[in-house]
This record gives sequence, C-alpha cells and structure tokens, in this order.
Amino acid sequence: MTKLDSEGLPTYEQIDSVSFTDFALVEISGLTFLRVENPGRNVRDLLNALEALIGMGFTVKPVTFDKAQPTTVFRSVDASKLVGLKVVGAVLADDLVARMEFVSKEGMVVEKMTVLDGLKYKVEHAAFELVLGGLRGQIAFAANGAVKISGQVTPKLVSLVEADLHLFA
Repeated sequence: MTKLDSEGLPTYEQIDSVSFTDFALVEISGLTFLRVENPGRNVRDLLNALEALIGMGFTVKPVTFDKAQPTTVFRSVDASKLVGLKVVGAVLADDLVARMEFVSKEGMVVEKMTVLDGLKYKVEHAAFELVLGGLRGQIAFAANGAVKISGQVTPKLVSLVEADLHLFA
C-alpha cells in the first residue's frame, strides 16, 4: 500500500491479507468427501495443507452427477425446471466447435431443442430452479464437479446432495 508522509513523499507498507475457506468433511462408506463452500482461488492452499497433513497417496477427484446417477434433489422437491444450459459440441463436417448457452425463465426441455438435433455435445453446465414447500432455490451442476446452490432452501438442498454421495462409495 502506498501512503504519503507528512512531507508528501510516498511511503510503502506491506499489508497482510487474511482469507478463509469454509469446508466440511463428510465420511460415507469409508470414503471422505470434501465440501467447500464458495470456493475461490485459495482452495489450492487448502488442498496443499491437506496433502501436508495426510501425506503421500492423497488424491482428490471431483464428484460429478450425470443422467446415470440422478440425484435425490429432484425426487424431493415440489417442482423443478431447467433454466440454464451450456453445451460444447463438435460439428465434424464443418471442422467447427460449437459453444452454446441457453437461458429461460420458463424452463427448457432439452429433447425439444431442435438446435441441438444431430449435434454431439457435452453438457458443461446445467442450472435448475427448484420449489420446495413454497420456497424457491437454484441448483447448478458443472462438468468439473462443482455444484452451486442458492436460495431460501439452500440448507435442505445441500443435505439432499450429500444424501446421494453414497452412489460414489
């Protein structure tokens, strides 16, 4: 940080910053799952600290939910609709890569989206609006394993996602 002294000359001071990461360790069937809330760039520091504590052999891989592993969340809410979708695909005949993002307040049905017909694609991100007991929330799944939850029903949605972790044990 730069400050001016009494004579108007610049002086430099170092400021230490403090950062924190909220996380939880959840153990299911002999596996330990790490849930990080609002992960930022300092997650690497957390993982390095865990490696230092645990030692060699420490590995981390993201848990991803896909069509083969539907989550309890969708069976437990009153209503859900797909409101955001980001896909990446290849158009081999034209030597192109397609990146498309779709958003709808009304909800989308992927099977009815003709723009995706014939395109081989991978879902990069999917966001759903959920209603549970009259309260609204949102859950988004990313291909990298990140699950973002927001809204009034966040604690309930987190517990429902954690209830499905046994699928990975």
